[in-house]
Amino acid sequence: MGKFLRTEEDLYVETGYQILYEDECFFVVDKPSPLPVHPVGRFKEKNLLSLLKRDLRPGPEGFQIVNRLDSETSGLVIVSKSSFMAGRLGLLFEKRQVLKEYQAVVFGIPPVEEGTISISLGIRTESGHNIRTPDPDGETARTDYQVLGNFGDYALLKVVPRTGRTHQIRAHLAFLGHPVVGDKIYIDPRIFERYIVEGWQENMRPVVKAVRLLLHATALEFRHPVTGTAMRFAAEMPSCFDEFLNLR
Repeated sequence: MGKFLRTEEDLYVETGYQILYEDECFFVVDKPSPLPVHPVGRFKEKNLLSLLKRDLRPGPEGFQIVNRLDSETSGLVIVSKSSFMAGRLGLLFEKRQVLKEYQAVVFGIPPVEEGTISISLGIRTESGHNIRTPDPDGETARTDYQVLGNFGDYALLKVVPRTGRTHQIRAHLAFLGHPVVGDKIYIDPRIFERYIVEGWQENMRPVVKAVRLLLHATALEFRHPVTGTAMRFAAEMPSCFDEFLNLR
């Protein structure tokens, strides 16, 4: 990935998704990183939705992504098999009836082992990209976190977003002074600008420390919109987190 990216063929993504659950209404996918969930920009075919349509046989209504993850965030994505079911599932998220849990490797050790970040989020546009900023007049946002482990220069956090704002977890942790390892936007936007044009360059590592964002959507809990059954889905933490946590 050392050349300037011109076509979709040049774009690096991980394509090894896993289907963890499926019924007649929806399925749950463990999405790798980096991989966009929708066709966007030059990623017309290299995205989760296009891969699912290629590999599986969608019904007449096709597939619809219910909960969006950033390209560099891995973990659980719900994919509906109909517009009706997408609406029912989407309503659960809108009513905050879905418990979402993430794990993140962050720089430094938060001084408080459990806490809540309540910082309203504004947006500034930089080089055509939206970046979250603290803004008392912006969107209300709340993120709960718990320190799961102290690993020297890094900590492993469990993160539970109570609202669903774009970039909420990444921005809140950065505002706390503990950005997510590998977060090119909130550590140094200039590196992000280079990354989207050139792809990964090893001289970025001393600053961001990891090729990918070390944020993983680990669990989802909700009641099935048809049967009412309580459901919990979980995705194992990627092995690339281990080098920062001295687990192996």
